[in-house]
Amino acid sequence: MSAPARLPSLSVVATSRNDDHGANLLPRMQLFIDGLAEQAERFGLSLELLLVEWNPPADRPPLADVLRWRPSENFQPQVITVPREVHNALPNAERLPLFQMIAKNVGIRRARAPFVLATNIDILLSDELFAYMRAGLEVNAMYRVDRHDVEARLDSSPLPTPAECRALPPIREHSLAGLRYPHGRPATQQAPPPPAPQPLLGEVSRLAMAALDRVVLPKLHTSGCGDFTLTSREVWSAMRGYPEWPIFSWHIDGVVLYQAFAAGVRMVNLQPPMVAIHLEHGEGSGWTPEGSRRLFERLASTGIPYLSTPEYRKVARKIVRSGRGFHSFNDAGWGLASEQLVATSPTPKML
Repeated sequence: MSAPARLPSLSVVATSRNDDHGANLLPRMQLFIDGLAEQAERFGLSLELLLVEWNPPADRPPLADVLRWRPSENFQPQVITVPREVHNALPNAERLPLFQMIAKNVGIRRARAPFVLATNIDILLSDELFAYMRAGLEVNAMYRVDRHDVEARLDSSPLPTPAECRALPPIREHSLAGLRYPHGRPATQQAPPPPAPQPLLGEVSRLAMAALDRVVLPKLHTSGCGDFTLTSREVWSAMRGYPEWPIFSWHIDGVVLYQAFAAGVRMVNLQPPMVAIHLEHGEGSGWTPEGSRRLFERLASTGIPYLSTPEYRKVARKIVRSGRGFHSFNDAGWGLASEQLVATSPTPKML
């Protein structure tokens, strides 16, 4: 009988499905997997990857079969499948094929490591960030980093390596201070549209809410937080993961930061070169400043609900004002705890 795999020091949780969302999905995902596997070995950090495959398309092969896997002592990947019938039982299932935050909760709930990183499948981590995680983390802390967007040649063969992608100059930098274009806005990108004119009463109300936010809300690093939110399994469990609202994921990833802050968790903003590197995807598939109009037009045309910015700020104010303690939006069954889900440990494979 072979010895069981040792418990990992870090669990990395992400979700996807084989639907080419945002274009070049499989190349982005392969770089994500290769980057984690290579760094786990190089830095000697025992890591498990929990990739939650949500509502797999019936006409496409599963992720475990179409991606290259290199399991090792330090890199232990699993694909957890949430089948279509579970997805279809949720509200708005016919409008949204993947509930990102509920899916991430599936992985967070089943993570074995003392620390859990919730991220996305188009993210690479800088070596400096990996070295920091290897050195040791605090249990009662939530870690955030800046996100650097890069444009990689994902339609080339062979693909660039994770190291080559990490070395690309960022086209955008998302930090606590805001959005920055370090090399100027590319000529092919249009500036985001100006806000629509508002009636005077609406403008007064908006200014009043902004003033209230400055008084009540702490300045947390919510920019791009869905791409890197790292804390202990104890903190994730106390919050019961992300709010499990069956809507588009806009702003939900920021809510947990306010939940952690209100509970007294130390908020740690790591500085560059400790960054998350985001592989740019198709415009309108996720939020970018240039593609925001297209994204929200798509949501409106398909009737997909989402948490608006005013609603998000209202939720955040309520959390912060509610006093110390973990204020969860989920019940004890969060993360589909009662579902018997299939977990596949992919075998080593070269494609």
